[in-house]
Amino acid sequence: MTRSNLHIILSNGKKIKCVADSSSAPEQGYIVENLLLPLLEISEAEAELKLLREHCSMNEQRINAMYRYEINLLTKRVSFYEESYNDGTGRFTRGENITERYDAYIRMIKN
Repeated sequence: MTRSNLHIILSNGKKIKCVADSSSAPEQGYIVENLLLPLLEISEAEAELKLLREHCSMNEQRINAMYRYEINLLTKRVSFYEESYNDGTGRFTRGENITERYDAYIRMIKN
């Protein structure tokens, strides 16, 4: 199971965090096809939240998350990073930018 912490700006500008608990690597398809692509098509914050609640643990971050998605629903942009947690500081840090993996999966399913 691959977990991802999601940092999201809803279409109304509100910022939220949540966790996608399973199948969250882009190549696994689930998160992209069942959450991200449908989410990017919505332009109404309540509908966005409803979809997020169906697929995520809301208002949480997990220390064992492998990835971080930064999703801006105002600009319809998704960025993808490695995620790290520092036990000493108790802080999450965004790691290497690996958005190309997400972009490659999007190109693959569109062809």
